[in-house]
Amino acid sequence: MSRLGLALALSVLVAAAGAGAEPVPRSRAADYVGKEATIEGRVLATHSSPLATVLAFAPNFSGFTAKILAADRPKFPSDIEQQYRDKLVRVTGLVTAYRGKPEMTIHEPSQLVVVQGTEATPAAGKLAGPAPSPSPDAAMEETRRVLAALEERLGALEGRLAGLEQSLEPRLAALEQSLAQRLEAARSERSPALAPGLRAGEVRALIGNPAQIIRGPAGEFFWLYGGGRSLTFDRSGRLAGWTGF
Repeated sequence: MSRLGLALALSVLVAAAGAGAEPVPRSRAADYVGKEATIEGRVLATHSSPLATVLAFAPNFSGFTAKILAADRPKFPSDIEQQYRDKLVRVTGLVTAYRGKPEMTIHEPSQLVVVQGTEATPAAGKLAGPAPSPSPDAAMEETRRVLAALEERLGALEGRLAGLEQSLEPRLAALEQSLAQRLEAARSERSPALAPGLRAGEVRALIGNPAQIIRGPAGEFFWLYGGGRSLTFDRSGRLAGWTGF
């Protein structure tokens, strides 16, 4: 049997098993989170979005809901609101929880059954007045679901970025160290071999004539080369210090 055939067979078996089980009132759906069950209740509102169609069994989508994903939507009637709104229905499947509220995802029409008999509500054509529009709270709830999914994806991306940063950090540190070493080596190659005590003639042979010479009040003098570079000689004419070389 193919995987598709096996999946369809399993869904039929689950629906059949739930149909034979005692239905659970929608008010007790939270007691069956993590279990297969048949939940019974009246569909009070529906809301459709590009992601899913949601059936609410409590006012303002505040309690148990049944969800049909967009991928499964073509399997169900096109007029879901007319078919199930204000009807007593039974949904069979795995009860899960989303943000503290019980819900069920149904994939096949066999998992969603209208209860027939005296407890069934009148058909849509016999209802007094038009069915009210979906509550704004339903749209808000769906928006929250979409935002939660986006937050989850952003969290995953942040985790991946953090992992990349951790893996790249040693490489970046090694690259920075290598660049610093190369820069220092380049400076050493360019810098003249200045040393304290050199005479003016020796310094001139190393780095050339200054752009300007300034005499100090105590007999010292300064050679200025521009760009913040300068040499200081003591009164005896020996190199005492330098800046910028």
